[in-house]
Amino acid sequence: MWLVAVSVAAMTAFTIAWVAGFGDQNVPDNTYRTPPAAFQQQVDEFTQKYLGDDGKVHVPPGEDAYLMAQRYGFTPELVLEAGNEYTIWMSSRDVLHGFSLIGDNLNLNLEIVPGHALALTLKAEKAGTYLVICNEYCGLQHHLMRGHIIVEE
Repeated sequence: MWLVAVSVAAMTAFTIAWVAGFGDQNVPDNTYRTPPAAFQQQVDEFTQKYLGDDGKVHVPPGEDAYLMAQRYGFTPELVLEAGNEYTIWMSSRDVLHGFSLIGDNLNLNLEIVPGHALALTLKAEKAGTYLVICNEYCGLQHHLMRGHIIVEE
């Protein structure tokens, strides 16, 4: 019994030290309620303001970005500058979606809920195309739901 107690105490201490020292992996706590139509309007205004000739949205450093999830994709496609920190606001137009961002030693997993906007703070250090996939079942074509965030030098 003493071995179990010591093991549990050691694991608890390690977990507390890990979260305190490397707490950047914690979920976003910056959220607000918003009807899907109102958030879509924010996304549309943001898209019009920064839409490039290539059909992608080029986000200037220091500006908030807006991303809408809906069956079966993420819009708009964002282009960020490497080494800069961005706040990306996300919401869902229809059902619960997942947001999984993969690339450059990043592995972020979030749930995107209709009626709520959440902010993700992202700083990509390397240029490249980062894959975004939905990791919550959202319908028959869920497996096709993908997006990209492009990071340029």
